[in-house]
Amino acid sequence: MNQIIINKKTKKVDICVVEDNVICEKYLHDIDNESILGNIYSGIVVNVVDGMQAAFVDIGEKKNAFMPVKDALPKVDILKEEVCIKPISEVVKIGQKILIQVRKEPVNEKGARVSTHITFPGNYIILMPNSDIITVSQKIEDEDKKNKLKELMKNLLPSGYGAIVRTDAENVGEHELKRDLEELLKKWHAVIDKFKKSNGKELIYNDHELAKKVLRDLVNSKTEKVICNSNDICQDLKKLSENIEIEYIQTGNVFETIGILSEAENADKRKVWLKCGGYIAIDKTEALTAIDVNSGKYVGKNDLEETAFKVNEEAAVEIMKQIKLKDIGGIIVIDYIDMTSKQDQEKILEIMKQEAKKDRSKIDIKEFTKLNLVEMTRKKMYV
Repeated sequence: MNQIIINKKTKKVDICVVEDNVICEKYLHDIDNESILGNIYSGIVVNVVDGMQAAFVDIGEKKNAFMPVKDALPKVDILKEEVCIKPISEVVKIGQKILIQVRKEPVNEKGARVSTHITFPGNYIILMPNSDIITVSQKIEDEDKKNKLKELMKNLLPSGYGAIVRTDAENVGEHELKRDLEELLKKWHAVIDKFKKSNGKELIYNDHELAKKVLRDLVNSKTEKVICNSNDICQDLKKLSENIEIEYIQTGNVFETIGILSEAENADKRKVWLKCGGYIAIDKTEALTAIDVNSGKYVGKNDLEETAFKVNEEAAVEIMKQIKLKDIGGIIVIDYIDMTSKQDQEKILEIMKQEAKKDRSKIDIKEFTKLNLVEMTRKKMYV
């Protein structure tokens, strides 16, 4: 049974995806510090710097947003070579009102990075207004299905729109795709109407409303039920979807009520023990996430090479499970126990790549370095 469990505390909300009674994904939604990534704003250009090939835009936040020239140009012009030498002052003007979307969060003293290239994520497709590009998720490996989905979108999309077909669309039909597209077009037209009436420096579309994000990013064809201890969230979910069962449980902690409290708490731990007696330690920094593999209590029967491979083998599976569970994104560096065998290294990489197929996120795994490190990147699923 696949379920989504939502446990609301005072200002924070814990969300768990449970598959066959095991928590496989866990997210934290901070009500007071919501992300602005993906939000759409009406902004006013306040400065244009040709030397930086960028403009600064007031979107009503603490810091002005940063917009490079390629993010200010129309999509149809991006592939033209002359774009690279076109001054930003010829693209936007000081005082101009523009519709932009946040591409990168503000960091320390830096404002958000924004773009005029709007994308609208739905359950099965990501709508791209003012584009004619149609692509299908690389996670869908069946070429026949990819071609079929691409043809469907060509027939469904109005002129002047492009789309990215998401992984969850792999086994859906034309009806579901059409319904998703219609909802996205309706939202896009509402954004345009609001932008026309705006005087600038205003949030036009909030991409991080809790109910909306849960239904779009977490609910899929396997989801049987959403259980929540907040009646307000339940009501919001019911307004947005009639196809999923929503159960309200009046309790202080829904994890405790349904018997997964200890498992939910364990999902946040830094150190994770392996069955063999080894363990992995996960440390997040501002720049990257470092994962260290240790032999711990495990002592091999024959030699050090066998011991190293055994621990690394179990660690590879657990690491891929943990980055999905904790929704770790960005650069990840894994320090495996040293192995001299190139063949053993290849086996570990293959295990990681096979486990990565169970993750809905985009993952890129590199080869072992000379220091026995593996570098990889992963896109966060829930921000």
